[in-house]
Amino acid sequence: MVRPRPRNKRTLQPRTGRKLPPRPGGNRMKKEILRLTNVTKIYNTRSGKITALENVNLSVKEGDFLCVLGPSGSGKTTLLKVSAGFLKPDSGSVQLFGKHIYQLPLRELLTLRSKLVGFMFQEDLLINTLTVSENVELPLIARGVPRNKRKQLVFQTLERLGISSLADRKPDEISGGERRRVSLAMSIVNQPKILFADEPTSNLDSQTSLKILEELKRINESGTTIIMASHDPLVTKSKHVKRTILLRDGKITNP
Repeated sequence: MVRPRPRNKRTLQPRTGRKLPPRPGGNRMKKEILRLTNVTKIYNTRSGKITALENVNLSVKEGDFLCVLGPSGSGKTTLLKVSAGFLKPDSGSVQLFGKHIYQLPLRELLTLRSKLVGFMFQEDLLINTLTVSENVELPLIARGVPRNKRKQLVFQTLERLGISSLADRKPDEISGGERRRVSLAMSIVNQPKILFADEPTSNLDSQTSLKILEELKRINESGTTIIMASHDPLVTKSKHVKRTILLRDGKITNP
């Protein structure tokens, strides 16, 4: 009778010192999508030079919800516009999605902005002669999106923000809070990877401001990185944002 060959005991020993592959989604390092290095921006006015940003260094990773806090005139709007590719700094570098955006050809910069960046301006830029849906459609027209796709994206965006009932109304027929929501819809209709929101709660009552913050939180949770500028005390106390920095006289006081 042939006895079975004994198994090699060493094969039963667990291997030590061998690293297991990481689980999908576990401990994944988040990519840096925005970096400002020694950024300075100076405005020349009749009364002299005004330094809006001075040697600013900032890093933002995907999924962040960053709030830039500071009083009026501290440089918040300038910081957002420089970061988003709208305003070239006088010195320093700005990298967005790994590209030095102010070294790009203009056409390439415009393409990057239209596809990946959303910007909610502090100013009310809605056109009163157009309906709400037509206003929200404008960024898609500029991008060259086909008409059927535009209509679909506009409807989805208005529905997402709970303002689809306003689609056929003119901006001068709706409230200030509703206008801010329409402005928000314009900034996210192109499904950006990063959203810059400049004073999204300005001139709104506390209840409406909270609704805007809740909507921004949901947008962030869906995967969009948000950088918001504000001097609203309500935002200071809010738990919606993940990180805050203080900007005063063009300088970050808590990087």
